This record gives sequence, C-alpha cells and structure tokens, in this order.
Amino acid sequence: MEAQRAVSWRNYSVTLVIMAINIAGYILCTQMGEVVYNIGSINAEKILVDRQYYRFVTAIFLHADAEHIVGNMIYLIGLGQMVEQMIGHIRFAILYLLSGFGASISSILYAVLTGDIYDAVGASGAVFGLIGALFILLVIRDMERRARRRSCEAGIMPDQMDILDANGRVIPDGYERISAGKMVFVVAYMIYSGARAARVDNAAHVGGLVCGLLIMAIMNLIKTGGYKG
Repeated sequence: MEAQRAVSWRNYSVTLVIMAINIAGYILCTQMGEVVYNIGSINAEKILVDRQYYRFVTAIFLHADAEHIVGNMIYLIGLGQMVEQMIGHIRFAILYLLSGFGASISSILYAVLTGDIYDAVGASGAVFGLIGALFILLVIRDMERRARRRSCEAGIMPDQMDILDANGRVIPDGYERISAGKMVFVVAYMIYSGARAARVDNAAHVGGLVCGLLIMAIMNLIKTGGYKG
C-alpha cells in the first residue's frame, strides 16, 4: 500500500483561481455597479436576439451582493477542493465551465417557456454541477468497493484500503464521511429552498446539477471504457 501524500493548495489550484476570478468580478461590480450587470448577466433576449453569447461565461463570475458571493464561495471551496483532487485540474476546469454553461442554458429555456425575461448572475449553477459530479464519484466509489470486497472474499486480491485513488491522488479529508444517500436529501432540500425563495434562479441550479451528473458520468466512461465492477 502506498503512503499517503501530503495535500497542498496545488491539489486544488483551479478551484482557487476560479474563486479569485469570482472575487475580482464582484469587486468590479461594486466599483461600476449596474454597468457590469447589464453587460455580463444572463438574459434570454440579449443572448438569443442580440447574440451576446459571451454572457454564458461572464454571468457565472458575477454576483449580486456580498451574501450571494460569500455563500457561493463557501460551497465552491468545500466542493472544489474535493472534486478537483479526485479528477484532476483539467477535467475539473472542464466540468465547472460546462456545468455553468448548462445552468445558463437551463435558465434561458425557463425564461423563454414562462415568458419571464430576467437578468441572472452567480456561480451557483456551476456549483450545483460540482454537487452532481461529487454524487457520481460517490456512487463509483461505493461500486468499486463492493467489487473489491467481493474479490477479497474470493481470494482474488488482497484486502487493502484505498488511501489513494486510481491515479495516485490523495483522497480528500471528509470524502469518507459523505454518502450518496445523504447527498440526495441535501440536494432535494437545496432545490426546495431555492424554489420557495425570492430572486433565486432555481432553473439554473437544476440545469447545473443535471450537467454535473452527466459530465462526470461521461468522463468516467471515457476514462474506464465503462464500469466493469
């Protein structure tokens, strides 16, 4: 069994970079006010009619107020440092950006279907993508452990703890205490709370979550060629 390696900020450097961009975006908003929101928010009319597609990116790095950004950054650092350590920097960056993009598309579709055209900003859609990705990682973890347990009982392989993942990455602190079942209840509560709260783009949350689930599942299939446990 390999020795566990020390964990440093380099293991989740992309998470820190994303956080820094969000903070810089918020500072810019406080200095320039509505100008930044008018230019960078998600707005179905401005994207579909005026073709301002850059808003898919800019909107996920802007926040409405201090409470908004603090809440999202707490979730980002907590989820990001776990997911990034498990899947690596490049795949994490792809996951985050595509989840944010999917969340924005979901927000636009909701606006068009309901006829309620609004401006939306925030990283929460991408953060929900990280939640979806972590759920898939937990499911894969539990499936692999059941397969390993069966192999150990059959004497095919020695019993051992998986301190490192398949790529030799350190399993993050707290990862062992999370279960897929618990996450289902947490996500259900978060979506329910978002649906009842004012000024919350719950369509983006659901879209980001679904994208995170799909992207992480696809990434795992590409990596393994399909689960063989």
